[in-house]
Amino acid sequence: MIATFQGLLVALLALLPGASYTFAYERVAGGYGISFADRLVRFLASSALFHALFSGPEYLLYRDLFKNNRLQGGGVDWWLVEAVALAYVLVPVAVGALLGWGHKHHKKWAVLLVGNAPEPRAWDYFWRHTDRAVVRLKLKSGMWLAGLYGMAGNGRRSYASGHPEEGDLYLAVALEINNQSGELTLTDEQVTPLPGARGLLVRWPEIEYIDIQEY
Repeated sequence: MIATFQGLLVALLALLPGASYTFAYERVAGGYGISFADRLVRFLASSALFHALFSGPEYLLYRDLFKNNRLQGGGVDWWLVEAVALAYVLVPVAVGALLGWGHKHHKKWAVLLVGNAPEPRAWDYFWRHTDRAVVRLKLKSGMWLAGLYGMAGNGRRSYASGHPEEGDLYLAVALEINNQSGELTLTDEQVTPLPGARGLLVRWPEIEYIDIQEY
């Protein structure tokens, strides 16, 4: 157990790179089914890796600032301390965001570094690998709805919730569809948006059948 404030401070500083990396990575790639214990292990492992990578610069900094008493003597430029503090936080964040982006976009180098990390449900897998699609939904009430999964003209983006939440789906553009037959309304062989800036928000318990066609 950590008994002193100095010990607690050292422990927090030791874990900070891993925490920054993990937060940045999961913010981009997601954290499917990650429990507190899993996240703590990731903190420790990534922190150890960052400290191993930067052990040389850390030793030089320690020798210059503390062993040679430059910090106490006031011989340290303020911008050097500021740069070191920013690098200590921003480098793990940048690495985490880059690896998260690479994993989300199926880059082989990212999968090689962080592993495959398969999604726990087909719902999560499909939406992660789909950028744009026409979605037809039959509700349990018998009514059909349709929408475009992608970016709307007003900049609003569609969204599918991930594990462990229910599979709620937001479609940024609602499409014209026959509510009884489920047949899409086409104009010049193109799907027809409903008039006005309208979207659809559908909860998973309301869906009986879903048809998805990449667009």
